[in-house]
Amino acid sequence: MIIKIILKKGDRPMANNNLSGILDFRDATRQQAKASILIEGLSGRGKSGLALLLAHALAGGDWKKIYAIDTENRSLDLFEGLQMSNGNKCAPFKKVDLLPVHGYAPSNYLLCKENAIKAGGSVVINDSITHMWQQEGGLLDLVQTAQQNNTKLNNYTAWGSPEVKAEKKAIYSVIRDARIHIISTVRVKEKFEMVTEGSKTTLQSLGEQEQQMPDLKYEPDLVLHMLKAGAMNGTPPTARVIKSRYAILQEGEVYQFTDAIVQSLVEYLNKGTDPNELFEK
Repeated sequence: MIIKIILKKGDRPMANNNLSGILDFRDATRQQAKASILIEGLSGRGKSGLALLLAHALAGGDWKKIYAIDTENRSLDLFEGLQMSNGNKCAPFKKVDLLPVHGYAPSNYLLCKENAIKAGGSVVINDSITHMWQQEGGLLDLVQTAQQNNTKLNNYTAWGSPEVKAEKKAIYSVIRDARIHIISTVRVKEKFEMVTEGSKTTLQSLGEQEQQMPDLKYEPDLVLHMLKAGAMNGTPPTARVIKSRYAILQEGEVYQFTDAIVQSLVEYLNKGTDPNELFEK
């Protein structure tokens, strides 16, 4: 028998006493954490290179612990054997080529991530997540398909269809997981708008914007905007911090991702180190 409790206006839900021991307060303590990092930038600015540099450090220097989802026409294969900006040679790492024939639904990214975890991976690289938004089988494509299958749906109501809702929710699990470090790259493009002042109309730039679900950049713990790619001559990649929950990297600051910076980030995440101890090094 199912008993329905109907709350009248002004009533509040009753507390679940079965959760009493589970929801007890505890002392706040610094603990190890898995990275959730998003690297945005124009094509050719070095997003993939920085992702591999960070992943190698987070994997403890073991390239075979890195599992990459490559949506960029197998471009990650080009890094194998190259000397990275820190002098290390990029050894073979694990990768899967996610192609249009598979479709870029967020659930396909999740399947790849689960396979990486089962195989013992330490880091997943999503290169890039732009595809799960606007390419074949991505979220915008699924919205269009929902409208085609149900003529009663419009551009707004199609987002409420069960499949679209499930895939949209899955996006958050693509970029964050308590079991494994995740580094995602995303394309940006410059957006323009026609502005009329009096009798004159001009094209004005609205700045660079991510080609991804609006406001997704606020979900990861660290968001970096690529300024300059790293180079084999030892020049480290340069990026501006757009958002940071990591005390060692300050929002708005520009960093060269040298070995010292990268290793400090690894220590901060993996050892629960006091940020003040890292700043003293």
